[in-house]
Amino acid sequence: MGKIKSLLICAAAVACPVFICTDNAVGAALRSAAYISAGIYSASESGFESIYGSDKPEMPDIPDTSYPQSLPLFSSSSNGESSEKTESASGEPNIPVQSTRGTVIRLNASELTDDTDYSVFTKHSGAIHRFNYGKYTSGGYINLPSGAQVKNCTYVSSSTLEEAAKLLPVFIGDYNPSEPQVLIYHTHTTESFLPEADWYDDRYPTRSHSSERNITAVGDAICEALAERGISSVHDCTVHDYPSFPGAYANSAETIKRNLEQYPSIKIVIDVHRDGIVNSDGSLPAPIAEINGKNAAQFMIISGCDDGTMDMPNYIENFKLACLLQDCAENAYPELARAVLFDYRCYNQHLSTGGLLIEVGSHGNSLDEVIYTGELLGNVIADALEKRYE
Repeated sequence: MGKIKSLLICAAAVACPVFICTDNAVGAALRSAAYISAGIYSASESGFESIYGSDKPEMPDIPDTSYPQSLPLFSSSSNGESSEKTESASGEPNIPVQSTRGTVIRLNASELTDDTDYSVFTKHSGAIHRFNYGKYTSGGYINLPSGAQVKNCTYVSSSTLEEAAKLLPVFIGDYNPSEPQVLIYHTHTTESFLPEADWYDDRYPTRSHSSERNITAVGDAICEALAERGISSVHDCTVHDYPSFPGAYANSAETIKRNLEQYPSIKIVIDVHRDGIVNSDGSLPAPIAEINGKNAAQFMIISGCDDGTMDMPNYIENFKLACLLQDCAENAYPELARAVLFDYRCYNQHLSTGGLLIEVGSHGNSLDEVIYTGELLGNVIADALEKRYE
């Protein structure tokens, strides 16, 4: 069923441009599937909605009262073969970039260039609405000790999740920050951002091959902040969504497996994206928090839950990590994090028990805002690791 579901979602994503202006039920259904596949949500002042709306489909019974308290970090298995030294697109070996204290191993940076003339995009198509999602009092939200929140879109009871949130994630092996502890990668590597402005041009491209404009710039900021805190990381910049967008998650799964085999010290695996939100009136939201007098794009952690078809039995370990990061973010930078989305999604999180997806801003946010968030998010991850091993 899981494979069939994935194929249907990918088909909807491909068909969406055809039906995007269609108001009938078929068009609406395809748009919804495509938006979910691409990580796009409808936005409102009250926050994002469950993908199920008010009527959830029937789901298989899922045990929600018992789960392993001690798990191996990674659920993927190795074939026993030694991995080859990773090389860049040019064939040259990747040289670790020494930072102040930790080490950043930057792999497979794209040599593709962005030759777009951005000066031509001066059409005022609509307003950019900068705002903060804030906290929610409606049902379905779980409050964490810090005051941060989790949006539960599953049939797992809130009481079970509240108990899990009190536990620290289980990592195996010694904590040696001189060895890579964190893997940052990007399934949708070409996702990019707008320039700083109060308006947008609807012709402006939301994808870029330039690592200075796309989501990999956020990954760089995360890893550099980790290095400043003495924590080593791997930033794999492999392009997974070009030339084939529908195959992006299959492509990034291979990147995860390769890095976990080559760097077994990795404990946290984060797929960094940007969200794609459009208001009903056509304006672009740009969720922000003011941190130290500067606008930072809000981020949202997505922690997947197994519906019985995803081969992700240890999802609760990922959830515990999500809650730890959420609490650290709220303590250090109040309102920077949107509520954690806990939903029936996989996003390759079955490959590890330290795997999460994080949406940094939306395509209405500026590059400066999301890079600043990358710096802050690196500190949040460092705080979480230090709390886990204090």
